[in-house]
Amino acid sequence: NEDLISQLSDDILILIISRLSTRDATRTSLLARRWRNLYRYVTEIELSCYDLLERAPGISRSFRPKSSDSVMNALDSFLRLRSGSKIPSFRLTACSNKSATDRFEQCISILGRMDVESFFLEGCRHSYLLDLSFSCHLFSKMPLLKKIELSNCYLQSSLRSQCNNSIQNLVLMDVSVSPGAIESVLSNCLKLHSLMMTGCACPSKLSFCGPHLELKSLYIMECEGVKEIEFYASNLVIFEFTNPVQVDFIFDHVPQLQSTYIYIFEKNIFPYVCGKLAVDLPDLKSLNFATRGDNFQESRINMFGNLRRLYINVYSLPKIHLLWLTSFLHSCPLLQEFHLTMNICVHGPLVEKEKQAVVFHSELKKMEIGGFRGTEYEMEFALYILKSAISLEIMNINRCPKVYSGPDNWRWEYVHSWSENTRARIQTELQGQAVSKTAQLTVQHEPDDPLHSGPSCSLCDACCVQR
Repeated sequence: NEDLISQLSDDILILIISRLSTRDATRTSLLARRWRNLYRYVTEIELSCYDLLERAPGISRSFRPKSSDSVMNALDSFLRLRSGSKIPSFRLTACSNKSATDRFEQCISILGRMDVESFFLEGCRHSYLLDLSFSCHLFSKMPLLKKIELSNCYLQSSLRSQCNNSIQNLVLMDVSVSPGAIESVLSNCLKLHSLMMTGCACPSKLSFCGPHLELKSLYIMECEGVKEIEFYASNLVIFEFTNPVQVDFIFDHVPQLQSTYIYIFEKNIFPYVCGKLAVDLPDLKSLNFATRGDNFQESRINMFGNLRRLYINVYSLPKIHLLWLTSFLHSCPLLQEFHLTMNICVHGPLVEKEKQAVVFHSELKKMEIGGFRGTEYEMEFALYILKSAISLEIMNINRCPKVYSGPDNWRWEYVHSWSENTRARIQTELQGQAVSKTAQLTVQHEPDDPLHSGPSCSLCDACCVQR
């Protein structure tokens, strides 16, 4: 009958309790005097309105509270029970409305006194109380906050000039952004380094401007309503944008911008990249874009004089001459890596193009072609690279396409491998064609790396040819 568990040290008991839900961890205080205050040392708290409000056994999670006041009252009571302890990480899923705004602000102030460093706020997606708002002036209530994530709520601008010098990372997911809210965030969060906006409803113009803005990384993905984005950000290094329709980018001042990713679902942006983007951002070091392949028009291509890495994902691809891309390569004299992926091929007539004289690329060292089927125009492009890249070290030919799926995140899409005849023809026609004496050719179904999560294939063995 001896209570062996209670004889464990506090550190071990707290570790055990931390594996429970916040609701169950708090209930351990009722077990015995030995357990009364242990839950106060759990550092990661996750609560929802269903946890905060008592409900009888058998009540489903579709239970709807009658008032957001009761939710905020329960949250206030919980935080006061934790008074004097620290909560570095706090996650709240709750419903609210304007009547509970003052109580919500009080709870934020209490969290600030508990040294919260990571704060996650999500509005209940199935509640009839759909007015959970977060005002930008609340940032100043949490002086040690480093990361904040808002989801399914409203972000309101604020005229109060109280600043937070600790927030470095802000994530907005499915947030309704009021006019002026982004500007308010940037003016109140002086040390903000990274901002991600996903699935947000935005005003028609977003402005990322400020004379002392420290923002370094900006990610905007599938945000509706925005038509124009203005930049005056002297420290911005990375900008990534994914959207169904194109918007107007105004790059007034981005001297440090090195890496850009642009994907517009419904438009071929190749002419924009070769034209206006090259003029606005001539000093880019890394360019990643996805484009429709149905209109590789020959037009004047502006110079990317500092570009080192180029990633092009061509989708909805008809039978085209990839040699049109060689003009783009000529505008990148310092290019060292070129990654080309071809997706969703569409059958149609071959678009003719005159043969081009080989222009030597002295800096290109790595070439990767994904989604390679072995067609005539694909082989022609691969041969051009082999014969023009005089310093080439690696050429990878992959049957599976590699797709960019978010900040610094790639995945391999599984497709059926070549037939044995096609594989043999690719190897035969490309083998020994490189002008570089150090070039290594790799032909394989998929690269042997953890990016690919699809089923394996019996024809995945690589064929490496040394020249």
